[in-house]
Amino acid sequence: MHMSRARFRWAAVLAGAAVIASATPALAGGPAGAYLLTMAPQRGPASRWSLQCDPDGGTLDAASQACDQLEAVGGEVARIPARQGACTMEYAPVRVSADGTWHGRPRHFARTYPNRCAAVRGTGGILFGE
Repeated sequence: MHMSRARFRWAAVLAGAAVIASATPALAGGPAGAYLLTMAPQRGPASRWSLQCDPDGGTLDAASQACDQLEAVGGEVARIPARQGACTMEYAPVRVSADGTWHGRPRHFARTYPNRCAAVRGTGGILFGE
């Protein structure tokens, strides 16, 4: 059986549409947010955690609380209110970053703090552990 070029193209278009249509529900059913969180001290190894929201999970122990914080600020880490409390005046710089997506939109946060305590408190006390 021989297929004309026009029929072949039409079949290819229909097959492509079927693939796209079947992939769309999977994208819609994905997590609300997904992040890679990194804490990198000036000296020593970096720590990394994964975070997924709705459903909440990943390697971050307090995933549900972190997702609640992110939900309240539209996934923008910079908008999470700082957690009040005292930190030592120790100078041991640490850089934290959160890279990922929130409801399909890319999100990026990176900031250097004077020490681990200031980093944890400055980002709400949950995302980078305490």
